[in-house]
Amino acid sequence: MLLESWQTKNYLAYTVELKLRNGEVYGSVSFELSTPEVKYTKENGVIAIDINASPIHLAIAEVSKTGELLSYQTISLHHLLELSQNSKDHQEWILAHQPRLKGFLLALYSP
Repeated sequence: MLLESWQTKNYLAYTVELKLRNGEVYGSVSFELSTPEVKYTKENGVIAIDINASPIHLAIAEVSKTGELLSYQTISLHHLLELSQNSKDHQEWILAHQPRLKGFLLALYSP
């Protein structure tokens, strides 16, 4: 985003903070983004997402505006139990970007 701002010469305000800790320099950049207005509606139906503890899995369901079940799927989360936090974060990112989950969610938001 900062690169795009520089390339288009559409600048935005930001703050840079540098810290020296144990001979290492750490930096962070912060800036504000406007948040688009969120509109929640049941006009095209709804989705439900549920995380279950036993057996541990993610359940997703799509329901029409009249309450009819249109589709559903479950995704096992057992493989996350024994991982370190960094590995879990990485695996969760991979899961969120899987074609079957992305396709499911994108289908819900297609006009």
